[in-house]
Amino acid sequence: MVSAMSSPPTRIAVYISSHGFGHYNRTLHLLSILNDTSLYEFHIRTSSELHDPPLPYTLHPNIIQTNAYSLDAQASLQSLAAWDETSARDAELQFLKEYKIQAIISDAVALACSLANILAVPSILVTNFTFDSIFMGLLATPSQQLDDSLLRLKIKAMSEAYATATLIMRLPGSIPFLFDHRSVVDVPMHFRKARTSREHMLATLGLKSWTESKILLHCFGGHPVTSMKAIPELPAGWKCLSQSIHAPPHFHRFPNNVYMPDLIAGSDVVLGKLGWGTCSEVIGNGDKPFIYVPREEFVEEQGLREWMQQDHGRLVRLEIEKYESFLWTEAIVQASESQQQQDQDQILYDFQQAKEVLRKNFWKGLNCIRESM
Repeated sequence: MVSAMSSPPTRIAVYISSHGFGHYNRTLHLLSILNDTSLYEFHIRTSSELHDPPLPYTLHPNIIQTNAYSLDAQASLQSLAAWDETSARDAELQFLKEYKIQAIISDAVALACSLANILAVPSILVTNFTFDSIFMGLLATPSQQLDDSLLRLKIKAMSEAYATATLIMRLPGSIPFLFDHRSVVDVPMHFRKARTSREHMLATLGLKSWTESKILLHCFGGHPVTSMKAIPELPAGWKCLSQSIHAPPHFHRFPNNVYMPDLIAGSDVVLGKLGWGTCSEVIGNGDKPFIYVPREEFVEEQGLREWMQQDHGRLVRLEIEKYESFLWTEAIVQASESQQQQDQDQILYDFQQAKEVLRKNFWKGLNCIRESM
């Protein structure tokens, strides 16, 4: 093996799903763990609005949401039926050849695995689910009225693309894949850590008077809820940092560019949906009690719920009807009475161990490149 000192960095294209904010944030955090400028040169490829500039074309069919916790199954399946990867594939092949890309990371873009297979370069799929499973779950919804055979062919093509990955680094909260793969390794959680104290976070938001209050964080990630028509109920002595509600003195809407781990670490209870990024940051930043509004149509939730029940244990379900009726008090009280916050030193130790495991398995996926250089 040639040492890193005498070899140029490995050029890696990183493909990130544009669905929501979670895929983008977790992939960039993973790259920060893996990053060593003497070893790797990363090229981000995504149509996510979080990236500047985003690609002018999509890399996968879209999952259409009507709000933060509901899917439009029919519209999503129509997106799948209409999906033609030809133009995106051709443009990306040109890019990969022009930049002499030597490996590909995917979260969780099926086309990226196909591109790697065409060019005979390694690909590493890093995810807790794949979108073929999501679309297959939508096929079972009562509103499905499209050509079932066509949709199944498209889903099968996605599964076959994912199956060509060199290595799958399977994140916690996973659901079963629809394809077999000879090289799947389970890797630990990674998460963005809070950068500041609760007191500083509140002061930055102009909320110094909240220091002695209990704080609920109301957040739905990359799919925010629209402004609500009434003010939800809170237990006595509680305040709420909200993504959508501004009703002083008890509700304060935080800005879109806030660093979310700081808010999670500074809160007493979190209310939102089960998404991988939120789950990992809730566990990693103080093991905060988590009230979730279910989104049953999205099959990823089953894996996330099981993960949180096993590794977190402070999960409270708030039914959609109660959430939309602003009846939050009972769930907040139940969540706040759950077990005490786990020791922060243990979280830090686990995080350091996770970094080493992630780096080791990433190296495993690229080993064939280094040995050939």
